Amino acid sequence: MRYHCPPRPDDVSDPRSFVDRMRALKAWSGLTYREIAARAHQNGDTLPPSTLATVLGRATLPREDVVRAFVRVCGGKDEADAWLRARSGIARAAWTPAGLGGVPGPGGVPGPAPDDGEGTDGPHQLADAAVAAVFAAGCLTSWWCGKRLGSRAARRRHGQGTH
Repeated sequence: MRYHCPPRPDDVSDPRSFVDRMRALKAWSGLTYREIAARAHQNGDTLPPSTLATVLGRATLPREDVVRAFVRVCGGKDEADAWLRARSGIARAAWTPAGLGGVPGPGGVPGPAPDDGEGTDGPHQLADAAVAAVFAAGCLTSWWCGKRLGSRAARRRHGQGTH
């Protein structure tokens, strides 16, 4: 039985329920992953079938761009704002002191909600950690080489060879 109106996220309050509602919207649309990807492409969005399958197979909050593209195809352009508001509310709730186990951020203020919706173990956080590690290694190497070169220059100035 197909309902006249598409499923909406109005009463969802957690990522799992949000994704469940997205699955319901896909089912309501009757579209396959490939059809959704093709229509998203026609709208100027990028939404590969593999990405969509991954998003709908997890219980974490999807990124805004994915939600926007998906809802534009499955539920209509007018529905996208409601979905993005619901997603934003869920993301904010996850980053409140209660959402963090009662541990507030610096100064007792909760930290900002992540924009990518991937949570603390998402690929963006992993990439950020990798960049930070490479940067730290470069700084340490530069410091070490500078220290060694500086020692050699000082010995030369004082008449001590580097032999």
